[in-house]
Amino acid sequence: MIVIFTIILVITIILIAWMWTSLGSIEKTTKIACIILGLIIVYIMTFIIYNISKIGITYEDKEVMKTIRKVFVLLFTIINSYIILPYTFRKLDQINNEEIEKEKLTKSITILLGMVAILAICEGIYLSNIQQGTLNLIKK
Repeated sequence: MIVIFTIILVITIILIAWMWTSLGSIEKTTKIACIILGLIIVYIMTFIIYNISKIGITYEDKEVMKTIRKVFVLLFTIINSYIILPYTFRKLDQINNEEIEKEKLTKSITILLGMVAILAICEGIYLSNIQQGTLNLIKK
């Protein structure tokens, strides 16, 4: 378990550096607020997807359920953040620097929402399968 959390920590540090860079010339306190808020939003989204994917899966041991939830939600929050946040933060920087036109911004938002919808569907199916597979391994 320590190895998993160490790997998660390393990829989180890399993610934070990437998000920081994506925010470009935005003020430092605003960057910190954006990063924290972005991670919280992605965590909530991932937690909801996880809970939906858990429907129909029975855990005999509540402690096992909590451990699996903790690892999967944390890991997938980081993965989702890699997909969503740097792109979003780059657009925020472009808005801040007035480098993007309204039409391009609308197109970017549409693309982002499409990515999030596809991500949520695929992730829900994958999380359901991986939870069932993990439980099958534990039962053996």
